[in-house]
Amino acid sequence: MSDPTRATLDALNGTDVHLHHVCKARDATDRVGPRHFLHAGPPIALTDIPGPMRGGIIAGLLLEKEAGSVAEAEAIIDHGEVSISPCHDAGAVGAMAGIVTPNTPVVVAETAEGLRTFSPLNEGIGGAMRYGSYDEGTLARLRWLGDVLAPALDEAAGHSDPIDLVALVAEGLRRGDDCHNRLVATTATLLVTLTPGLLRSRLDREDLAEVAAFVAGNGHFALPFAISAAKAVTLAASGVAGSPVVTAMAGNGRQFGIRVSGLGDRWFTVAAPVGDPVLVEGATLDDVTPTMGDSMIAETAGFGALAMTAAPAIMSFVGGDMALAQEITRRMRTLCAGTSRRLLLPAEDFLGTPLGIDVHRVRALGVEPVVNNGLAHREPGRGRVGAGITSIPVEPFVAASEALTKKANEALMEEASESLTEETERRR
Repeated sequence: MSDPTRATLDALNGTDVHLHHVCKARDATDRVGPRHFLHAGPPIALTDIPGPMRGGIIAGLLLEKEAGSVAEAEAIIDHGEVSISPCHDAGAVGAMAGIVTPNTPVVVAETAEGLRTFSPLNEGIGGAMRYGSYDEGTLARLRWLGDVLAPALDEAAGHSDPIDLVALVAEGLRRGDDCHNRLVATTATLLVTLTPGLLRSRLDREDLAEVAAFVAGNGHFALPFAISAAKAVTLAASGVAGSPVVTAMAGNGRQFGIRVSGLGDRWFTVAAPVGDPVLVEGATLDDVTPTMGDSMIAETAGFGALAMTAAPAIMSFVGGDMALAQEITRRMRTLCAGTSRRLLLPAEDFLGTPLGIDVHRVRALGVEPVVNNGLAHREPGRGRVGAGITSIPVEPFVAASEALTKKANEALMEEASESLTEETERRR
């Protein structure tokens, strides 16, 4: 194994991440403003955004009181009076549409070295801004999340011992989650961990009961805690010269892109796939927005689809059976450069999950990597339509591999040229 690959794997395996704060996005970053929001996936022009992202921006404008009605919000978008940029460029990850506004409540993670990342609190699986919903129920919930739930969780965390977010994911895998599309056990563990702090907080009994009921009733609540940790781990593994290990995978509903450690922040993209989803009753494939969201950072960090054998129950949610789960994990082992030392699979005698998708391996084998993901309706305001297992075309991985090879060859040529020049000078 080459030294750059080993260095990247060591960062993925060894970066410690703890919960830092739960707050509004304006208190976590200066990359958002009243009319500047973050979005999921590679960069996209405002004129090209898919329906769920448009719906999320409408919700954001209403939440920020930049618009007084849906019609006003749509006019702001259509006149180009709002700007958007990728969550990944702000050290963040957003599920689905990924819209983050100043008042969006977020989970902030921090590494031992002081690197901070964040992700929006999970609103639940029904109507949600991340799915492009903007009805009053969605907005009221967002306000409650920001004004009541976030401060309560932040205070509870302050009354608790530091919460190790990588350990939280590891425990979730031990208890039957994949920690991307199934987080029932992880959410329960998080609630138990925070409960003493909640009881010590200034919340009155009614608010305390409402907070506990919301967390307990939302099986995906732990997702932003898991993926903000994944973003921190993969950021720590980024920027290793020559490394072929993938450090981000994300979709914006039009394109799906990857970033690679040895190639910095450059995106390699392909048309976003749809996959083979399990749809809600009444929905058809024509209703589905192609793959979108930043939560595939889970697979980039060694869980999600790479840990399917940990979560038999997830197969009814995303489609398939346990044999398929085993096949997916085996497939990803062939495409990964290493094995996790922290994320272990009970069903495989506690073998570590596959870790570090290697673009050179994808190129050599021609095998498509796999993620599992949620799906939103193509039209703004229609919400969730399903979830599924999605194979990602090899093209961006091949392009990244070729770019790395070209960069390495250029470095060798430059080195040879410098050596020749030095030899010439010496002989003079």
